[in-house]
Amino acid sequence: MKRKITVCALLIGCLSILAYGTMAYFTAEKTATNVITSGNIKIELKEMAILEEGGALVPFQDKTGVMPGEEISKIVSIKNVGGQSAYVRIKLDKAITLAEGIMGDVDLSLLTFDLNTSDWTEKEGYYYYNTPLKAGEETKPLFNTVTFDKEMSNMYQDSKAEIKVNAQATQVANNGDNVFSAVGWPED
Repeated sequence: MKRKITVCALLIGCLSILAYGTMAYFTAEKTATNVITSGNIKIELKEMAILEEGGALVPFQDKTGVMPGEEISKIVSIKNVGGQSAYVRIKLDKAITLAEGIMGDVDLSLLTFDLNTSDWTEKEGYYYYNTPLKAGEETKPLFNTVTFDKEMSNMYQDSKAEIKVNAQATQVANNGDNVFSAVGWPED
């Protein structure tokens, strides 16, 4: 009888080990990898011109021999080449460097632009585009021409006028209700 109990105990022990080993095969494991890519804000500053002969727009090139009272074609806009909507703004800096040996106080008001004040608003030295610029869209021009005042004196002969156009953008998503409440503009 002892032998029967021992055999039964061994048999139960073997079945327990076999059942435990079988249970180990019922587990599973799975890994998921998710990639989340952030959006981007990218703009292109466009400076175009219409040749004196007329025709299609061409990239703006430096001009020489400009006389007082002359109007130069310089069309400035911004294109959103990024993947997200953006608020955009432009800062204009102008300078006139007198020819070598000429002395005098430069009057920057003699250099003017035909500013588009219906689509752009000036605030604290920047011109803000009034509406968000969607991906792939281009603004209406900030200005189309630069005029050299007809009252420029002989002091300005052979001088150089420079117009620095600095365009900036910041995201629209989660960034205020309009271009004026937006934050995150690049530093000057």
